Amino acid sequence: MKAAYKPNREKGIKIVDVPIPEIAANEVLVKVKKAAICGTDIHLYDWTNWCENVEAKNPMIIGHEFCGEVVEVGAQVTSVKAGDLIAGETHIPCGKCILCRTGRQHICKDMKILGVHTDGVFAEYAKIPEICAWKLLPGTPPEIGAIYEPFGIAVHGVLRDKVAGLSTVIVGAGPIGLFATNVANISGARQIFVLDVNEYRLKLANKMGDNILTLNSKKDEVAKIISEETEGRGADVVIELSGSVEGTRTAFEVLGKGGRISLIGLHSREVPLDLVNNVIYKEATVYGITGREMFNSWYQTENLVKTGKLNIKEVLTHEFSLEEVEKAILMAKEGNCGKVIIAVE
Repeated sequence: MKAAYKPNREKGIKIVDVPIPEIAANEVLVKVKKAAICGTDIHLYDWTNWCENVEAKNPMIIGHEFCGEVVEVGAQVTSVKAGDLIAGETHIPCGKCILCRTGRQHICKDMKILGVHTDGVFAEYAKIPEICAWKLLPGTPPEIGAIYEPFGIAVHGVLRDKVAGLSTVIVGAGPIGLFATNVANISGARQIFVLDVNEYRLKLANKMGDNILTLNSKKDEVAKIISEETEGRGADVVIELSGSVEGTRTAFEVLGKGGRISLIGLHSREVPLDLVNNVIYKEATVYGITGREMFNSWYQTENLVKTGKLNIKEVLTHEFSLEEVEKAILMAKEGNCGKVIIAVE
């Protein structure tokens, strides 16, 4: 089969021919239909320090966001069968540690990540553990199935606590930030502010609902505008997705007293914060968000999709073939795009 292969720690990937994976008793073989580019894939392409810090596998097939058809199941698999359309949960829990045994599989002590610690899905076929196979609703477009995983991160972050009727700030209008904007909108947020420095993505954010004010962090007086629009109270809810020092400091600055903040963006360096004024005196509630809750976020995602009110197709702006994965990664790295899809089948 064809696969996007990371052969070494140097920048770049190759499209190569490799054997179709053989599955174990608890695994599922999937014929990949559509996949999607994530920031993780950019790290792997460049082989940044992040890859060494998380002990990413090398060499390996990269990619983890996908949708595909089950073509074979192991002898112990009972939840899916050949012919089922699935999306993939990318956290592979051990199932044995205290976190797994107390309902927190998504932060498993011995977590493995698909396409980071095991061979991924930028290939014609992929194998995943049964626990990571999420059976999709009949008729789900494969490109929508491919973004259930990143959309679930937005769901986890936004719906970690109350949002209905509350002023909400989304810091960072990348694909997950755009998904978060959409989730906040249909979940009843009173007013939504979206912050970014990329005008292309701010325009996409305006398509995520009808009560959205987009602000360019380089051009607009963000803190002043949000204060004025909230009658001096500041934001009730902040979702930080930029992963930048400046974005995170702004997130805490615009948070109102008694508010809550969900931190999702991953930072490449330490973030200096005024904890006294922006956390302690505000009695702020701070949530760290990683991935999706297994499987609460998936059920929430499915229920939101069922409403028919999501605008997530607007976020899917470009599509490439499997042979063009490198072009797709470079486009995502440049940033003048929404979610970039890989058409495998």
